[in-house]
Amino acid sequence: MLQTLLTNPWFWLIAGMILMGLEILIPGVFLLWIGLGALISAVFVALLPDLAFAWHLMGFSVTMLGACSLGFWLQRRGRAAQGDAPVMNREMDALLNREYIAATDFVAGRGRVRVGDTTYAAQGPDDVKAGDRVMAFARDGIQLRVRPLHSDGGVTTG
Repeated sequence: MLQTLLTNPWFWLIAGMILMGLEILIPGVFLLWIGLGALISAVFVALLPDLAFAWHLMGFSVTMLGACSLGFWLQRRGRAAQGDAPVMNREMDALLNREYIAATDFVAGRGRVRVGDTTYAAQGPDDVKAGDRVMAFARDGIQLRVRPLHSDGGVTTG
């Protein structure tokens, strides 16, 4: 009975569709690729129905492992394209190299700068006072690192 079932291309087609559908309910990425292997096996069984039962199982094993390998390669390639930098707080990179107004006096190298309608924690020299113009030049985690600006717009050094 099992041998007859596994040599039927409809079995592999339905099994592949069920596995790929389960990927939606149980996300984990691997069911998608196993399902793809089953769909390829359906084609394999339909094209070569007279092969022995063992060859059909071998065909599924090879297609499933090949599809899983393809999936892992695609995931690894996708991660490499994103780079090693974490995704969180990347929006803060857009705040760099811009002028801001200090919202508070800087004490012990820490203060806040006004960015739009909110304020961000910042690190800078203690001589920055509320209302001073500063330039964000780097970030340290979720804090901006700032330098005071001269009245002519130049950045102070040091």
